[in-house]
Amino acid sequence: MITASFVRASTLVAAACFSASAWAQITIPTVTIGNPGNARDWYTGAGAVNYVYNIGTTEVTNAQYVAFLNAKAATDTYGLYDTNMASFFGGIVRSGAPGSYTYATVPGRENNPVTWVSFFDACRFANWLHNGQGSGDTETGAYLLDGVNPDDAASIGRYPGWRWAVTEYDEWYKAAYHQPAAQGGDTDDYWLYPTSSNTEPTAAQANILFVVQNTKPVGSYAANFYGTFDMCGNVAEWTTFRPGGTDRASRGISGGSFYSSGAGLWSRSESFWRASDGWQAIGFRVVQSIPPCAADFDGSGFVDSDDFIFFATQFEPGCTGPDEGANGADWSCLKSADFDASGFVDSDDFVAFIAAFESEC
Repeated sequence: MITASFVRASTLVAAACFSASAWAQITIPTVTIGNPGNARDWYTGAGAVNYVYNIGTTEVTNAQYVAFLNAKAATDTYGLYDTNMASFFGGIVRSGAPGSYTYATVPGRENNPVTWVSFFDACRFANWLHNGQGSGDTETGAYLLDGVNPDDAASIGRYPGWRWAVTEYDEWYKAAYHQPAAQGGDTDDYWLYPTSSNTEPTAAQANILFVVQNTKPVGSYAANFYGTFDMCGNVAEWTTFRPGGTDRASRGISGGSFYSSGAGLWSRSESFWRASDGWQAIGFRVVQSIPPCAADFDGSGFVDSDDFIFFATQFEPGCTGPDEGANGADWSCLKSADFDASGFVDSDDFVAFIAAFESEC
């Protein structure tokens, strides 16, 4: 039963929602990666993921990254723009002076994957998505980046309750190579190449070495089993994979690029790059979480007044930083109240919350 005080409070929340200023939003098309609890690839030990998640159907594009820059890099405190982005292999130009920088895509390269992004740039983009885009914070959310030593990428990891994030290595590997034998895949459930095949890709299947020797618009080739594009060639993609030994400054890059061929494209290949650096053949892809129990923000197993209080904060501006809730759930800057993934926490989400109130997970 919904109490009178709940109804009064909810009325205030709805009013706050309707008065909130709207920001231009970008859309990240995703596909759902199912088959949770799949076994790892016996050869590499990678690819096991025990939950369902959404992954970007393509690499993040120049146009999507330009929206991010125009929202968050008027001064560019964190060096989100690399002047190499205006080069032959890039696709983004910057105008103006610090404090009033503006950004635009190079005509004809709007849908090419963004390049010259560091691992930290990718994390900040993911935080921005996680926090609702617009004025959303880049330093907290899926990742805590305040004061990070750029030479110590190993200190960066996902916070619980993430909404959008850079693709974890196992998530990327599964989306690229996995296909259950029962659903038409190889006998061991994994292909050698992201083109759903054990045969080396051809120039007709992927943007690889000797094709155009530059990036191409995302989605230029056929999708794989799960419906993702360009996981083979075009640009290599940042993942969270860390090299062994004492190298704490690097992160993994997967999938090969327009410079790659042969073994550089298959599942047995491992590559690393300095996390603070970008390159003309490296981009990234993001993933979106699917909460196991939407509206149970604190992970208590029940949608109650504590969750309503948190829901109400989603209509407040700004971001307060990390704050551990019940059962270790991280409530920092969450936008998990955006149940319909519209980019806004609005009246549609409020109706969904009312329907879930006082329900068990």
